[in-house]
Amino acid sequence: MSGSVRSGDDRMFEFRQEQADDGPPADGVAFTVLSVDDDPAFQQSLRMALSDFRFNDSPLRLLTASSSSEAQEVMVAHPDVSAILLDVVMESDDAGLQLVRAVREQLGNAEVRIVLITGQPGMAPMRKTLQQLDVSDYWLKTDLYRERLQGIVTGSLRTWSEIHALARAKRGLQHIVQMGNRLTGQRDLDGFSRQLLHELATLLEMPADGLVCVREDGNGTPPEGVRVIAADGAFATQQGRWLADVDDAMARDLLAEAFATRASVGMPACQMLYLDGDGRVPPLVAYLASERSLDAEEHELLQVFTAHANASLVNVDLTSRLDRVAYRDSLLDIPNGNALRLELQQVLEQPWPSGQSLLVVDLGQYTDGSLALGPEQGDLLLQRMAERLGQLYPPPCRVARLHEGTFAVLGPTTWLALDPVSALEQSEDTGELPFLRVDAARVDLDHYRGGAGGAVAAGLLLVNRIRADGGHGVADYRAEGEQENLQRFLQSRALYRALREDRIGVALQAQVDMDSGAVVGAEVLARWNENGQPVSPAEFIPVAEASGLIVPLGQRVIELTCDALRALEAAGFPEVPLSVNVSPLQLHRREFIDELAATLEKQGIEPRRMELEITEGAVMNDYQAGRELLARLRRLGFGIAVDDFGTGYSSLRYVHSLPVTRLKLDRHFTSEIGEARGESSVADMILALGRRLGLDVVAEGVETREQANWLREHDCPCAQGYLFARPEPLEDFIARMRRQRTGDG
Repeated sequence: MSGSVRSGDDRMFEFRQEQADDGPPADGVAFTVLSVDDDPAFQQSLRMALSDFRFNDSPLRLLTASSSSEAQEVMVAHPDVSAILLDVVMESDDAGLQLVRAVREQLGNAEVRIVLITGQPGMAPMRKTLQQLDVSDYWLKTDLYRERLQGIVTGSLRTWSEIHALARAKRGLQHIVQMGNRLTGQRDLDGFSRQLLHELATLLEMPADGLVCVREDGNGTPPEGVRVIAADGAFATQQGRWLADVDDAMARDLLAEAFATRASVGMPACQMLYLDGDGRVPPLVAYLASERSLDAEEHELLQVFTAHANASLVNVDLTSRLDRVAYRDSLLDIPNGNALRLELQQVLEQPWPSGQSLLVVDLGQYTDGSLALGPEQGDLLLQRMAERLGQLYPPPCRVARLHEGTFAVLGPTTWLALDPVSALEQSEDTGELPFLRVDAARVDLDHYRGGAGGAVAAGLLLVNRIRADGGHGVADYRAEGEQENLQRFLQSRALYRALREDRIGVALQAQVDMDSGAVVGAEVLARWNENGQPVSPAEFIPVAEASGLIVPLGQRVIELTCDALRALEAAGFPEVPLSVNVSPLQLHRREFIDELAATLEKQGIEPRRMELEITEGAVMNDYQAGRELLARLRRLGFGIAVDDFGTGYSSLRYVHSLPVTRLKLDRHFTSEIGEARGESSVADMILALGRRLGLDVVAEGVETREQANWLREHDCPCAQGYLFARPEPLEDFIARMRRQRTGDG
């Protein structure tokens, strides 16, 4: 037996057989029991009674605490505690019971078994206590002789072991299900292998010390033709090596055995998973240095893990092949036009300025050379041009072939600023190539407004203009003559400055209950004054969306909405919700939900007080991803309103399955109410749909009494528009709410 002392006192003891204090015993894992009691004599008796105790051939690790607060500290420091022997009465009459609640509710530990012990009968009635709290047993100290105490501990540890095993299996299965999605989401074999190693280590709760090998050559005896494609931890330096060159002899031999036998191998020192790829994919073996044997539950989880990983391997291989066909040039093995446009669109969607440019390069004599000298000469021209472009524009620039003899380069504007024509046309004395004639066009993406296809088309048009005019060299994209585009660009610059200088404000437009006429909420609208003059949202919102500034603009409006909610609460209106518009670009940013939640938490705003207004197109463009995103927002507590509902072709088909709370009847349908053309039937249909789906409906753009009466007659619950209130500053809206409360208006 060996003991250790914590913090210079005698309150923590470990009972092991010939083991160091900090490591698990060779014949089993130590079980941890915490004794909480303010009686030193009882603690001493407990230590003696359990000094030779073992459970499942494993020793006992006994921790002690003399108060409820000290016990909570021990639980935080030692989350592996299996059982607690807890005195009911310590610093207060119910200190023990309070600790039970803290362990279950605050620490969230539902696995640890708790046995209440008291020296004062009647302080906590046994039956009532066991019914109300998650407590395993209740004993008087006077009844605890040595054998009974050991029996109590044995029962508690046995129950904990069963609960712990079930919880671990549940966590493992949840991890495997989620792992399948993460593995299938990889686009190539290298990414799959790195993720596979990480997922295996996470499942077994071990460091990712291991490697993954693929058999690239089906001939010969392993390790011939086997290469390391992923390595981490202690094996990180083996990345890219052939298996025969791996430093670790044991790993090398065991991996060769796994490939030869086509079977997974499990040992105390390591675990190896063999994935055969269903015979359609080169087989993989993942090797993880485990340094311990696995138990039966872990072996079962590994079998399930292997089956899921093998299925994901087949899917990733198929995806990789499809990606190669779709996004790689088969002759030059560089990105093709599809890949270039995809990356270009991502750049164009970034907040302005991106600092990126597009260079379109055309090899003038490619077609004539191919016709005159044969396709081999044309291929040679293309290969040499690809080599020269790669040398002239190394990463982070991306070189792609658009079609035939036309290439494109996407990269930092400063890298693409120099004239590339002379360098690309430079002749070599090898005699392999004829004279190269190159023309190019450069598009500064910070001065371009449009999509990826338009940017490529602009570059190609400039190259064609050079040749049509009999010129030669590089042409730069200019927006002269496009007054509207220039105005939008200048306006985006001004909006950018306004955002940086915090000159964006908001106004609130009241939303009114149609039955009572009471203001029940408001929509928050962005406002911008430039040089003392208001800029219409109809002008600057499209500019913000086209330039990517809608993201910081939307974030600023959310922050101002939080300020408004706090002001309403301070004025005595904490239950008045506010609605805020969220653009599709803002909504689909990966960081949006985390940033939104952090903003509200920082300002102390509950999500239920804020409604997010989204356009139906923001969801319908990628229905499944949009639905999952909205579900996450609903789980956080946000209300979700579909703005301008009814203007999209797919709304009625999908709205029933979207996790939304309200529909906003588009002002177009509101304006048609009372006219002879009958469009009010659309408004009636949307109101009926809202009732059927249990969704609130708010009508926008209500400007006449006739429209309001029609909406009221057709049971529209809520509306907003100039008839009730124009957008107004926050202080005016608060004054409106005060008048409503006092009955003055």
